[in-house]
Amino acid sequence: MSLEWTVAENAAWCDLVCGGEFGPRAWTSATRTPEYYPDAVTLTPDATAADILPFVDGSAGCSVKDSFATLDLPGFSVLFEATWIACGPGVPEPGWRRAAGHGFPVDDSVVVLSHGPAVVVAHRGGGVVGLSNFSGPAQAWPGAVAAVASAFPDLPVVGYEHGDALRIALDHGAEPLGPLRVWVR
Repeated sequence: MSLEWTVAENAAWCDLVCGGEFGPRAWTSATRTPEYYPDAVTLTPDATAADILPFVDGSAGCSVKDSFATLDLPGFSVLFEATWIACGPGVPEPGWRRAAGHGFPVDDSVVVLSHGPAVVVAHRGGGVVGLSNFSGPAQAWPGAVAAVASAFPDLPVVGYEHGDALRIALDHGAEPLGPLRVWVR
């Protein structure tokens, strides 16, 4: 599994939701993005503040996803550290179905799936499918992974998690791909 593909998919997801521009080392949005979305995503481990800060609204609230945990961003602090993951195929579980909207973009590359109180978003991009916005009980994680894998067969399932969500993913077979940080001003 390629960390670069995982990062590229995540940046493509941010671009689909927020709009923005791709540069050689970072995706950036000149205007403030919706809550829970970064204003920039690094695309390479050698990205620097100069690849990001001139292209974003750097006022209070600005956030940057440091995809390789290599940035030094003066005036910013680390909001959280996380781990990129590659998910196993999951455990098939009946009852997962496509759900309408939930406020996510309507696009052929996006599928929202639900099962009872659990919801997950799948986004196809860059040779992988990104699993994001999972909500629900911990025991629903393997079913969510399987549902995402079924929605986009033959593509590796990737994403990132931190804290208890990371522990749950790793306990259910996810493999760590590398660290990331989210910075905020």
